[in-house]
Amino acid sequence: MQSMDSSELRLLRVFRILMTERSVSRAAERLGLSQPAMSHALQRLRVMFGDPLLLRSSKGMVPTERASEIIGIVDGILADYDRLVSPQGPFDPARAQRRFVLTAPEYAEHLLLPRLFKHLREHAPGISVEVRTPDRDRGPAWLERGEVDLRIAWILKPASSLRSMPLFQDRIVCIADRDHPTVSGTLTLAQYLSLPHIRLLGGGRTTAGQVIDGAIEKAGGGTRPMFLVQNVLTIPLMVVGTDMIATLPEALAVRFRQRHPVQVLDVPLPLPRIRYAAYWHERSHRDAGHRWLRSAVSLAAKGCTEEPMDPAAPRT
Repeated sequence: MQSMDSSELRLLRVFRILMTERSVSRAAERLGLSQPAMSHALQRLRVMFGDPLLLRSSKGMVPTERASEIIGIVDGILADYDRLVSPQGPFDPARAQRRFVLTAPEYAEHLLLPRLFKHLREHAPGISVEVRTPDRDRGPAWLERGEVDLRIAWILKPASSLRSMPLFQDRIVCIADRDHPTVSGTLTLAQYLSLPHIRLLGGGRTTAGQVIDGAIEKAGGGTRPMFLVQNVLTIPLMVVGTDMIATLPEALAVRFRQRHPVQVLDVPLPLPRIRYAAYWHERSHRDAGHRWLRSAVSLAAKGCTEEPMDPAAPRT
């Protein structure tokens, strides 16, 4: 069976990554190859299929009609092959050598992944995990193609083709400097709508960003000064000593309060609870290793929003 994984089969995997990334350099980075090696692989694919496959344009590389036609066939071939050679029988985590790919936002990574990785090192030393930045638009396709094994996310309307299990809940709160010039202990709607806000870059595309912006719009809020940052750990550093505020999950806010002079405040808007879940595609549902991964993630999620304990934390 090993002979089936020929150079042509490996080229098909390269083709799938190229079609996903639409960039030779990004595809090379994904596969750990040099850019010249990836360009050479693309040239071999062009010879194999007798077509340019990907063409340069003002917006990057675009697929030809032939490439768009065959990508579905290629995905089917690779999925069938992977199922054919997958080991059967019980999954032994203590002896397994396997790599899983997850997507998770920074908040979920910060809470969940340290507990999960500790469990893996104790019970499955041969298991490795890659955590990627989530992409709401491409996430379902990644799961369908098997490029991502598990998606950790808060999704208001998940695709019907995905299976899921609940992980943990939290609520949305606000943080401000402990000695804020106008805010102390409580936050009025007028203050919330007028004060400058700090948010993660691209936050408007996340579920939390959508929920918050929707509630502000219903409250008649206007344009507020907005500061966007790339790293969630930067947020408390920007809050301290300024009049800026930030809206974020309570478990994260409590951890920030333990390390920085900030106060945790209720948001004066009707907001739903954060409900994180793990999502996966039907193609992975019966895989023994994937089942074990799901159980490990579920175990890691238990109590992750309550630790470490903070006696001063507001009760929900």
